[in-house]
Amino acid sequence: MQKILEKDILRWRKAAEIKQPTVTQPEQKEKPETKIPDQKETPQEKKSKKLFPKSALFVKWGENLSEDDQREAQGLFEKYGYNVFLSDRLPLDRALPDTRDPRCLKKSYPEDLPSIGVVLIYLNEALSIIKRAMRSIIDRTPKHLLKEIILVDDNSSEENLKGDLDMYVKSLEQENPSLAIIRVRHNESYGLSHARASGWRAATADVVAILDAHIEVHELWAEPLLTQIKADRTVVTSPVFDNVMFDDFNVIPYDPFAQAFDWALWCMYEGFSDEYYKLNDGSLPGKSPSVMGIIVAERKYLGEIGLLDEGMQVYGGENVELGIRVSKLHLSNSR
Repeated sequence: MQKILEKDILRWRKAAEIKQPTVTQPEQKEKPETKIPDQKETPQEKKSKKLFPKSALFVKWGENLSEDDQREAQGLFEKYGYNVFLSDRLPLDRALPDTRDPRCLKKSYPEDLPSIGVVLIYLNEALSIIKRAMRSIIDRTPKHLLKEIILVDDNSSEENLKGDLDMYVKSLEQENPSLAIIRVRHNESYGLSHARASGWRAATADVVAILDAHIEVHELWAEPLLTQIKADRTVVTSPVFDNVMFDDFNVIPYDPFAQAFDWALWCMYEGFSDEYYKLNDGSLPGKSPSVMGIIVAERKYLGEIGLLDEGMQVYGGENVELGIRVSKLHLSNSR
């Protein structure tokens, strides 16, 4: 799974950056990634003046944009914190590099897995980002498993997240008559934890996946998670998610790591146990003391253990609290 880790945004997100080794990609069967036409200059083109030389957006992107396009791109970047100018021009069904461990490609999963409902939460997210998230979930989740998509709007003020998004949702419903697309709109902004809980309450599927709206998923993203939950309904899972770069939307692979927290309760990455690394198989699931932004769990079980602490207002707090609670329950059950 890939997600945008937003730069310089304090809205719901503070993620830790980690160094990654070079990853050799397996041969791709999908169509090649879309090329952005403004990245190469033809001999006939006159190079435009760089209007925002100190902007993080233009460090490695936008070399040949016109001055008008630079102004538009920079304005959108200042508003959203990532490259909406580019996002609006990328296909909604763009191909993604397959960053999985090659051994994952050889795995097979049961057909009779529990159904899944996907919750996407957002507050004034760019419209094309939400559309691409929905498109990737529909295209890359087996139809017999995907029961519903729940959109939770935490009181957005952007007009295109009303009428324009409504029209897109209607078109998806016509294309996918067996899929329920449920809208939850808050009349005030309650914050991340409350928005997640609202999505859970609207869900009816066996398993609920609570995601940010700025994500794209791979083929076979859901099956490994559902397989773990089918084997043990008390497992709360989270996928490995790579970084979609805020400027050029290239995907930076992240290796599997435990999602942990420090004494200040900030989310952070840590290695798995020594026993895990002795197995020398990166395709195996590892145990983690917390979850960082993406929660996939059996819906009823999540309710039985108290869901999320909706009083948590700062990003990361509810993740840590849930991780501690689940760990204590597993320790109690193992005695």
